[in-house]
Amino acid sequence: MNPVARLAARLRGLLADRSDTATAKKVAGGAFLFRVGNAGIAFASQILLARWMGESEYGIYVYVWTWVLLLGGMTSLGLASAPQKFIPEYADGGDHALLRGFLLGSRLLSMVFATVVTAVGLLALWLFGDVLDHWAIVPLVLALVCVPMYVLTDVQDGIARTYNWIDVALAPAYLVRPLLILALLAALSWAAYAPTAVTAMAATIVATWVTAIAQLALLEKRLRARTPRGPRAFAPRTWMAVSLPIFMVEGFYLLLAYTDVLVLSAFREPHEVGVYYAAVKVMSLVAFVSFSVSAAVAHRFTEYAVAGERERLETMVRDAARWTFWPSLGGAVIILALGWPILWLFGPAFVEGYPVLFVIAIGLLARATVGPLERLLNMLGQQNVCAAVYGGAFLLNIALAIALVPGFGMMGAAAATSLTLVMESILLFVITRRRLGLGALPWGRGPGGRPVVSRVAESVATGATDMGAVGPAPSLDLGVAAGARFEILDVAAMTRVRAAWADLAARAAEPTPFAAPDFAIPAAAHLATARRVRFAVVWDAAGAMLAALPITPRRLLPWTGGASTTLWAYLGPLGTPLLDAARAPEAIAALLDGLARSGRATLLFRLLPEHGPAAAALRTALAATGRASERIDGYGRALLVTGADPEAFLTASLSSKKLKELRRQLRRLGDEAPISFSEARAAHETPGALDRFLALEASGWKGKGGTSMRDNADQLAFIRETIENLAANGDVRFLEMTAGDAVVASALVLVNGRRAWYYKTAYDERFAKNSPGVHLTLELTRRLLEDPEIDSVDSTAIANHPMIDHIWRDKLALVDLMVSSRPGAARTLALSAAAERLRRRARVQLRDLYLRAKGLVR
Repeated sequence: MNPVARLAARLRGLLADRSDTATAKKVAGGAFLFRVGNAGIAFASQILLARWMGESEYGIYVYVWTWVLLLGGMTSLGLASAPQKFIPEYADGGDHALLRGFLLGSRLLSMVFATVVTAVGLLALWLFGDVLDHWAIVPLVLALVCVPMYVLTDVQDGIARTYNWIDVALAPAYLVRPLLILALLAALSWAAYAPTAVTAMAATIVATWVTAIAQLALLEKRLRARTPRGPRAFAPRTWMAVSLPIFMVEGFYLLLAYTDVLVLSAFREPHEVGVYYAAVKVMSLVAFVSFSVSAAVAHRFTEYAVAGERERLETMVRDAARWTFWPSLGGAVIILALGWPILWLFGPAFVEGYPVLFVIAIGLLARATVGPLERLLNMLGQQNVCAAVYGGAFLLNIALAIALVPGFGMMGAAAATSLTLVMESILLFVITRRRLGLGALPWGRGPGGRPVVSRVAESVATGATDMGAVGPAPSLDLGVAAGARFEILDVAAMTRVRAAWADLAARAAEPTPFAAPDFAIPAAAHLATARRVRFAVVWDAAGAMLAALPITPRRLLPWTGGASTTLWAYLGPLGTPLLDAARAPEAIAALLDGLARSGRATLLFRLLPEHGPAAAALRTALAATGRASERIDGYGRALLVTGADPEAFLTASLSSKKLKELRRQLRRLGDEAPISFSEARAAHETPGALDRFLALEASGWKGKGGTSMRDNADQLAFIRETIENLAANGDVRFLEMTAGDAVVASALVLVNGRRAWYYKTAYDERFAKNSPGVHLTLELTRRLLEDPEIDSVDSTAIANHPMIDHIWRDKLALVDLMVSSRPGAARTLALSAAAERLRRRARVQLRDLYLRAKGLVR
């Protein structure tokens, strides 16, 4: 007999076999096929929805549908799982009145509670809707309308699965509803309805209600044929006493499923979160096996326990572990083998998540090793213990995620989740063995079996670094450093030596406008956050300034002082010191000597270009004087290196397809008025350009939040004086994009020597759908690439900026580096560095708590 014939014979035999084991296998297989079909439909539907609605409206739809999933999963109160305990118990015990009462009462209780939650949600939206974003109101209202029928479908799913009616249980939610949503959206699109989240949610409401009512009709028809007629008896206290702990278990499980993503999003940029989420979704295909087995065997646990059939119960527990583990192992191997191309389907950038798949697989396989023991505990009266395990796992996952994610990103999130799953699995197995005498590993003989990157990426990795040990140290004239004079001056004193300061800026080893007088004097004089800024200055014996660095106090340990370079409240996003190009190592050594004598044991360089001349001089000085350093943090910032052909550069960065789409947007923007670009460089042009820029910024979200420069007197005075100073020397330029007579976008660029800084940009948010800021940046890129006087342009952007990083592909490696001002003080430096890392982590966590609290209030 050939293999195909043997397989066909086995399938016929399985279909004809009516034993409990064969039935459980068929139910598990059916559930698995439904989930696989749903996964395919869901994958295709998400692509179609995104393409139909566009990314903005699709994001709104995902946001509100997630609320439906959360509220629907929580508001069933565990009554979706309770049928697998009470139906076998009542049926086998002959309590038909209670059986009939439960079949009706479980659905009524869940519907009443879901309706109350919906009413409270609608009332909250009516009372507090004005504090929500306007785009969220209508979709959230529609989402709440979905919740009662979503809950009804969930509870009816549990009832149908208990009777092995896998088609009635899973088909409505996992096949019919997504297909019906797509069909309704196709009809609405054909009828010329706008492709918005509101339209999609309206279709979702119709699909959810239709499938719930259809499932109700099918289920009632089968229940009438299966359940003897007669009076009903109700025991809601008994039902809730069992279902509420199950609700706690499922609630913690639901929270556990989202903890890693939530914590990762709090500490890392959206790009990394997206890559991680894609990896989780790919590997979660393995979890289909666990779902299918659980759906098939949970009610059998109760049935055998009630009947006192211990041997059959032990066999089912052992078989469930085997059915869960071995297919999960095979699925994991296949997914790991094909993970790279699967992730590539999401986009080329998503293959960064491939190593994460291996870490996630460890946790999933650990969980699959013990089988559906949480269902066993719930069905056999141990739901309180199970809830405690899941609650502890939830807290452990949060703690591990907070500890690992800041330092290791998505690998930390995956490790936290996998470690939690390993510990959870061990606890479930031990508790099941001790309390019930059950539990078997898949390879055991019976129930008693024993439990058994790129250069830039490397440069921005966090951790301790001995910069003095990097390569052979060039020679350093310690006599120059020893003969230098060190001072700490305020802004008034620096203004009096402005000429010497400007001379140093002109001959600096690494040019920067943010430590030069034209920028630093207005910043120190006007900015409210700069009151404690002082200037560390080094002079040579002839009276020439060798070094100048704006610093602020930074005491990290109670027994020692410290200082940090200032970023001018992030209005000066670079921490490069001004150092005499001819004597840079000597200048930095003298600077550190002076700080040590003034009682400042450490100096934290913030956003220092890691491969620039200033960092090279610092390495030389540290190596020559025996000082230590510690890396605190770092990242790669978008950088434009000029000289390339503009169109070839943009095509390589964005692809011809993306450029075609942008040209379409530009034409659409030009339908209202002609589009033009103009520059303002001359001293008489820049004041008007600045006023227009400030007005644009104030008209957008910064103006609404009161954070625009025009709304803050200190920032307004600072920027006006700074632009006036720079314009006098030709070191500032504005590029404006106009539609007719209206300025729709403006960019501010600072220049120092042959370097430039894309300092600020603003656009009219009324035209946001056609991306005026992106078009302005593209035009600016073209002009900068062709400018013979500019070698490179720093974007001054955050890490992984969603716009500029996709256009300017080169990176400027920046580092936050703490150095000891005293030779041989490595231990004090290590303690200070640890305190700084702890301070940053605590600040991020407090910010995260604030944003969460703010979100709850909103």
